[in-house]
Amino acid sequence: SPRPIPVISSEIRSKLICLKSKSPKTTTPQTMMILEDFDDIKPIPQDDGPEPVCAIAYSPLFIQAYDILRAVLKADERSQRAFDLTTFCLKLNPANYTVWHFRRRCLASLSSESEKNGTIDEERIEKDLEFADELGGTNPKNYQLWYHRRALLDFRFGGDSEEALQVARKELEYVDKILEDDSKNYHAWSHRQWIIRTLNHPQLWSSEIEHSHSKILSDPRNNSAWNQRWFALHHGSISSANAMNKHSALSYEKAKEESSYALSGAKVDPFNESPWRYLIGVLTEQWRVSHREGDTKDISNVTTLIQEIIVETREMKQWLEEQTLSEDHPAGPCASLLSALVDLLDFFKGEQELLHEAKALLGVLMSEDPVRRKYWLKRQREVSNLLEM
Repeated sequence: SPRPIPVISSEIRSKLICLKSKSPKTTTPQTMMILEDFDDIKPIPQDDGPEPVCAIAYSPLFIQAYDILRAVLKADERSQRAFDLTTFCLKLNPANYTVWHFRRRCLASLSSESEKNGTIDEERIEKDLEFADELGGTNPKNYQLWYHRRALLDFRFGGDSEEALQVARKELEYVDKILEDDSKNYHAWSHRQWIIRTLNHPQLWSSEIEHSHSKILSDPRNNSAWNQRWFALHHGSISSANAMNKHSALSYEKAKEESSYALSGAKVDPFNESPWRYLIGVLTEQWRVSHREGDTKDISNVTTLIQEIIVETREMKQWLEEQTLSEDHPAGPCASLLSALVDLLDFFKGEQELLHEAKALLGVLMSEDPVRRKYWLKRQREVSNLLEM
């Protein structure tokens, strides 16, 4: 039988917490500053109930600071000392959303412009962006930090367009600095997209295409960079497949260019899935739009383009099979290439010969890509059903 879980009394638990939270020096200059500045306010302790299941061993400094903050929040005091208190509390815990939110309210209340239009002074915004940058150095994936930057920049983007453009470029440089340390930081890419979409300036869209290209050259396996290229080329359009039309999709000429671009990336490293997925995305968009619009010429152009890419992909597959084994050319079929070829063949559901080829490739994928074996089996059954029709 399982061993019983030992029961710890509330008295012993309190002693353990006290021992964990003790520090060599419980009274610091910062602690004294907080106590002296807020000696007129009665701190409000955190209420974890009579017997907390898993009490956190906060340091005495943390407890004192946040007990005072709770009292300040209750009084809704948006003063300079309250703002300074948020600075101190955020250095103790940069992920506290409530403190960031209250800090912005303090910024608005302390700003000279607030009475006029409810905004925040530019100087205060710049200083707080610097403060967020300080904390962001050790917290590059902190949701609250990124949202705080966005909330502050909202005020700067609402004014003069040229000034807003300069602010945006400066912020994009900051994001790029973060991406230099972590090129796949989702928060940084998301923030970058928000800046460009919010300003919606032609220069930003154009330069972002070049920026994504440089990131792809730096790391062809960076799927975030490929995704950013799609975002920039589509000007942030998020139209669903069902709502897609000529206005939101790439032109046929641009799609040809991007297909060539993706194939070039795939030839550098056929085992890299990113360019293959990008290629299939471009072609799928063209196929759906042309068939939805019903333009015979467009359908013919897209069909010819896909057929040409199928030929190129087959040639690449054959070339790989003829290569001598090495680090760049490992043994066995290339799953990324084969899965892309299956998707290309799948466009032609009425072509028996192509469907037989796709079925055979799916059989190979089931053994070469065991993690997705059930998925490939499902795809193979779908092809088999088409062949039986």
